[in-house]
Amino acid sequence: MLNTEVLVLNSGFIPIRLTSVKEAVCLLMSEKAIPVVEEDRYVRSPSLAIRIPSVISITNYSSLPRKRVAFSKLNVIYRDDMVCQYCGKRFTIRDLTVDHIIPRSRWESLTGRSMRDGFSSWKNLVCACRWCNSMKGNKLISEIGWFLPREPYEPEYMPHIVITLEKAQKRGWLPFCSFNVKLIDMISSNTPAGII
Repeated sequence: MLNTEVLVLNSGFIPIRLTSVKEAVCLLMSEKAIPVVEEDRYVRSPSLAIRIPSVISITNYSSLPRKRVAFSKLNVIYRDDMVCQYCGKRFTIRDLTVDHIIPRSRWESLTGRSMRDGFSSWKNLVCACRWCNSMKGNKLISEIGWFLPREPYEPEYMPHIVITLEKAQKRGWLPFCSFNVKLIDMISSNTPAGII
């Protein structure tokens, strides 16, 4: 119970991170945070009982998380909204990979650049389902009649916190998830694009 996640908001009620019930209670007891959403369960000691928080707000902290998006394969998948850029279907994380638009075997001959110069980058990687990635192999999409719905890009901003829709609903976090939170569906596979 003490390791259950708690959503932490800044003083402007913008989500900034997740923490544990244990740390949240410590912040509440030291008056560094206030409870926003509480459960009907309690943490008890011999001298007091505190309702378990689900959402807290840090009272004297108004900063926002960093804006620059770190390049990673997972962030490529999130940038593309967990939608395969080849077939257009949404998948769960476990069914997705990333694919190099210009394959490794053809990068230097087609671009005239070394592998260190842009091969694994925002502009050469897209989210792909395992089947499409396997079917494409080392071909160019133009060679197999495929196209991208949009040019890959480096995002200027991505949500700082990624949580499942199911967890947000269960923990009472949905009213706070309109900014700086990416909700993902971990249950259903092949959900039509545009639905989370």
